[in-house]
Amino acid sequence: MSNRFTFKILSGLMLVAALSLSQPLSAKADAAEGDLEGAKLSELLDQSGIQCSDDKGLSCTAGNYEVTIHSDCAVAPYYGAVYGQPAKLTARAGGSGQDLVATLAEDQLICIKATAKSGISDVEYFIMAMPVDRFGKCDGVDVLCRVSAPLPEPYRTTMENCKQLKNGEIASCPQGWVQADAIEPYPNGLE
Repeated sequence: MSNRFTFKILSGLMLVAALSLSQPLSAKADAAEGDLEGAKLSELLDQSGIQCSDDKGLSCTAGNYEVTIHSDCAVAPYYGAVYGQPAKLTARAGGSGQDLVATLAEDQLICIKATAKSGISDVEYFIMAMPVDRFGKCDGVDVLCRVSAPLPEPYRTTMENCKQLKNGEIASCPQGWVQADAIEPYPNGLE
């Protein structure tokens, strides 16, 4: 290749990169794959007690907290795991032990559906436990392929109806609010 040809290609690539960075993300694409809309957003709001001042789920609160709603757990999950000890899920943000929904075992894989913040600090997460059989394709090395020991009671009973349906939806899995320090979020995914 000639230096002139190489220079033109590199110049073109730099121009494309500069133009793509100059546009806000909202200008690049419509709703992202997995964004909650319509019935799925309404279902999350009903389950969690989150209230939004718009129909897109962009300006939301739960109790005294500002809330960020994340993607659909079946399409574009924001993973995490129960960290350090079993986690107690409550029905409402800021909930007391009186509205306990379920208790998840330590290391339980979860999907974070919403984050409640006070200022810039995550205070609570609205989470859903993920079924053990969630991941069908494994190469044997991936963290998703590790077979965990059978859950002891009462966690086995808590998780017995949690499953992924043939259409990809996840059903009957425990969900609720949990303190932020009980969860280890995986913002970069599982890989």
